[in-house]
Amino acid sequence: MKELKTQLKVFVIVLLALVFVLGCKKEGETYSSEKEAALIKKWVATIVKANNIVDSTATGLHYIISKVGTGATVQSGDTVTLKYNGTFVDGSVFDSSPSFKYVHKAANYRMIPGFEDGIEKLSKGGTGTFLIPSDQAYGTSGYATIPPYTPLLF
Repeated sequence: MKELKTQLKVFVIVLLALVFVLGCKKEGETYSSEKEAALIKKWVATIVKANNIVDSTATGLHYIISKVGTGATVQSGDTVTLKYNGTFVDGSVFDSSPSFKYVHKAANYRMIPGFEDGIEKLSKGGTGTFLIPSDQAYGTSGYATIPPYTPLLF
């Protein structure tokens, strides 16, 4: 009887997770490199208009450092503990982590390139916002609920 209750609980949790993931998909939208470029341009203009300084890298990552941390910036091999929210440009959340620990650019576990580049702009205690273009995230294929050509905010 206990085994049946446990299986039922697992089934309900899996079912709820599935409903949540399917509900996050942005059905019916068409994505293209042109639409992505327009979204990024609009986001940067909005941030600058609000008197924020947006820096960019050669890879197209746009970032804002909201709080400068202490010490050296993150380097490959450093153990990093962070909290993040991953959102689309419209603000809808596709991922978040209350506390996440990993070894930065470890051979056995890599984040998307734009996220790793953004982390390297921070030092201990620092906070920032990263707008990651799709070619530094999930590209022309997309991933799970993230459509192709989608810039991501972390």
